[in-house]
Amino acid sequence: VRVGANGTVNLASITFLASKAHAGSQAIIDWNPDTIIITTTDGEVLAQYPWPAPGTRYVSTHTHPTPPTSTNHHHTPQDPELSPMS
Repeated sequence: VRVGANGTVNLASITFLASKAHAGSQAIIDWNPDTIIITTTDGEVLAQYPWPAPGTRYVSTHTHPTPPTSTNHHHTPQDPELSPMS
């Protein structure tokens, strides 16, 4: 397969992030029921993913930021340090 301009490849109607650095180059996708491995034609592993859940359309190594667990919106240090100019 050819790695797209955005660094992705497609398999079974699912888009996988392979490598933006390898955009436009040829890649090999090897898969089994558990794993998808994307490599260069020289064998360098670009990405490896577990097979995604049904209905998944995009898989990447990027994660969404986790929201803060605290409901306190006003952050104050526990032990404020005094400024040397105080």
